[in-house]
Amino acid sequence: PSLRFGTGFASPYNPCHSLNSKANLQKQKKTFSQFSVNLQKLALISFILLMFCSCQKKTETLKNTDFIPQSIISLSPASTEILFAVGAQNQIVAVSDLSDYPPETKSLPKVGGFDGKTLSLETILSFKPDFVYLTDGMHNFLIEQLKQNNIKYYISSSSSINDIFSEMMEIGKITGHQAEAENKVASLQNQLQEITDSSSVNSSANADSTAKQKTVYYEVWNAPYMSCGSSSFINDIIEKAGGKNIFANLQDAYPIVSEETILAENPDIILIPQSSGISIDSIKSRNGWNKMQAVQKNQIYLVDDNLLSRPGPRAINAVQNLSKILNTQ
Repeated sequence: PSLRFGTGFASPYNPCHSLNSKANLQKQKKTFSQFSVNLQKLALISFILLMFCSCQKKTETLKNTDFIPQSIISLSPASTEILFAVGAQNQIVAVSDLSDYPPETKSLPKVGGFDGKTLSLETILSFKPDFVYLTDGMHNFLIEQLKQNNIKYYISSSSSINDIFSEMMEIGKITGHQAEAENKVASLQNQLQEITDSSSVNSSANADSTAKQKTVYYEVWNAPYMSCGSSSFINDIIEKAGGKNIFANLQDAYPIVSEETILAENPDIILIPQSSGISIDSIKSRNGWNKMQAVQKNQIYLVDDNLLSRPGPRAINAVQNLSKILNTQ
């Protein structure tokens, strides 16, 4: 799918302003600072959306099961985390610049950023890989070139926690770590089951005539307002944690929504990505938002969007953290 982003940012420079005025100069500096923050936020939203921009096709796997890659390049933070989780970290020769977990990734060579603008085939080939871990919707432009250079690849397209489990099993088999992958997936499935069981127990204990499933608004972006729909990875996390996404009725993964609809839905909980730079006080000060239950009851949370936005093994941590929030009285 094609994604278009309109920044709506005005230029921080206005030739009509007098540079001789100290007040105007200070205003320009403040505007420029805000402009820089907005650019950083735009980069964040672009990363999140492209991370989950999937062509909705079946993930491609290797047919030759005898092949065990020894020189792997991982082009996304999530795929790097999966490789470490299944025990294939010693086969990695380079990772994307955004790969920052586990801490051991800091010592690994970097191949470039996540999107196509910061990646080149020349850089990839310089590491002499025999296997490249791609993300669908982001790295498809490399496929034909990798084929021409006889380099095998895997396309990740996870949009749910169950997809992550399946992908971990496939990557474990491909990299020669099937047993480790099976053990890790089993452990994560047990953790997830414990979380969902706990959420069910708490829901039953609190069941009365007024009890209801808590509704959640996750703000992906605020200019324009964007949230997560039913086909998004974040929606699956909200549901697994026991919550109800207020935009689960929308099929698009990350739809543009109106502020009026957010206010009308009156969510119990508001989740804001930590890296957005938005403060809880700024949410409270939005026009009309003081009437929402989440604001009145101080149920606004800044959440680690690395956990929520990466389809990798730490998604279970995101479910656990959100489950604790949902069960806060």
